[in-house]
Formats: sequence, structure tokens, C-alpha cells
Amino acid sequence: MPDLVTPVPTPARVKPPAVSLGLRRRLPILGFILPAVIYLALFMGYPMIYLVHHSLLRENYANPGAGSKFIGLGNYSTVLHSSLFWQSVLVTAVFAALAVSFELGLGLGIALLLQKTLAGRRLLIALFLIPSMMMPIAVGLMWRYMLDDGYGMVSYYLKLVHILGPGGLITHPLFARPWSALGSLVLADVWEWTPFMALIILAGLESLPIEPYEAAAVDGASRWQEFWQITLPLLNRAIVVALLIRIADAMRVLDIVFAITGGGPGNSTMTAQLLTYNIGFGAFQTGLAFAQVILVLSATVVACALIFTRVSREGAAA
Repeated sequence: MPDLVTPVPTPARVKPPAVSLGLRRRLPILGFILPAVIYLALFMGYPMIYLVHHSLLRENYANPGAGSKFIGLGNYSTVLHSSLFWQSVLVTAVFAALAVSFELGLGLGIALLLQKTLAGRRLLIALFLIPSMMMPIAVGLMWRYMLDDGYGMVSYYLKLVHILGPGGLITHPLFARPWSALGSLVLADVWEWTPFMALIILAGLESLPIEPYEAAAVDGASRWQEFWQITLPLLNRAIVVALLIRIADAMRVLDIVFAITGGGPGNSTMTAQLLTYNIGFGAFQTGLAFAQVILVLSATVVACALIFTRVSREGAAA
């Protein structure tokens, strides 16, 4: 018997547009990114806009009644023609080069020691990180008293071994000459931030694969050959990250310089950040201070970007 009920055709399933489907897939990702974007816009974007805007003005907070005057790039021209500014940049660069170099060498050696299985290794690492947890101003004040020629503990022991004092290697107080005063700043910075450098390198050491070392042992390579031909090349990225962080941080050093030498003797240890502080909070010339901040920040960003780009290209070529 023929079927008297006519079947109702099933409507074809409409495929959602590709654009809306892609948007739905991206919505969770955008939801995770949006808080970070808002944070960067509020706490980094707005201050940078404020900084650039006021660097184009002539302001003196010591005389608020004078108001603000737009002078364009006048502040930048004044800063770039200042011999004290270029001297402070040179001091900052020398300080950063010396401090970061010592921190890298000591940090690498300490990381290699901490990589070994030692009794109480975790406690030792925790204690070793204490200097990096201290406030830089507290570190500066501590080293100021320790290096004082009259009652400092470090100066006392240097005199005992005839390194400091009449007839010694250093015949004058540590803060009386430019090179020894700068060395004091480097010493304090190395004491504080070497643990940080060692921690990053130690994390890189812990993540190295074991296969290259097994192959080197089969080939009869020595420990020294393993270090130069396997460990250092594989640690390349970790070392670069540590260097970039420390270089950027050392270029804005202020606390320990303010506490230990105050920029003296004379202006021989006047760093760029301390000069900016003196201009902004001492002379109240905020426009000049903002312009100097932007110039130093731009130079630091460019230098770090060049280092990172060069190392990345060498790593990709290898």
C-alpha cells in the first residue's frame, strides 16, 4: 500500500559564517588579554603621555605663579648641550658595564656551584637571595657605614691588611677619589644583585638537556670543553635575559648612589638618574628633568633592543 503521509523535508543546517566562528574562538583569548591591555594603558600609557607632554613645557614648581609655557624641543636642546648631562651618562654607562660584568661572572660561578647536589641546598639558595630582597636605599646606607674611613668595618679590615691607608695600595679614604668612590658603588651593587643574576642562570642550568653531555662523555670531552662548547652555548638565552634585565636596571641606579656618595666627590659619581632627581626636586625644573628621563630611557631601550636582536640572530644562525 502506498504511503499516504508525505515526508516533511528536513531543513538544511545553516553553517555559521566563518567570521563569527573565528570571533567566538578568539573571545576567550581576548578576555584574558584585555585586563593586561587595560593595566598597561592606565599605569604605563598615561604616565608616558604625561611625561612627553610636560617635557615640552617650561615649568618651575618653585614659582607656580609663572605658569607653564610650551617651548617644543627646547628642554631637549638644553639637556643635550649640557656637559654635566653627558658626564652623568658616561658615569652611568661605566657603572653599569662594571657592575653587570662582575655580576655575570660571579653569578655564573655561583650558579654552577649551586647546581651541585649539596646538603641544605634549598636553604642555602634562600639565604643567598636575601640581599636582592633588601631595599636599595637600605643597602646603600649599610655600605656607606661599612666603607666609612673612620668607623667602617670594611675600611678597618682593609687597613689591617695594608690595602687602605698610608703606605697601602689605596692611600686615601674610599670616598675621596672618583675611581675609588665609583668602585664603592660597584661593590654595593654587585653584593645586592649577584644573587639575582645567579638565580636566573641557575634556572637555565636546571633546564639544560642531558643528551649533549652524555654524547660528550662518550667522546672523551673534558669538563672544561663541556663548559665552553655545551654549557655556555645552551645558556645563551638565559644569560641574555639576565643581562638585559640588569643593564636596564643599572642604567636607572639612584638609591645607592644617593646614599653612599651623593654624586661626589664633586660630580664624579653623578649618575643620570641622580642628576634628574637634583634637577626635578632640587631646582624644580621639571620640564628639563622629564626631557632627560626620556632621552636616557630611549637610549637604554635602543641599546637593549640591539643586544637582543644581535643575540637572537646569532642563535638563529647557529
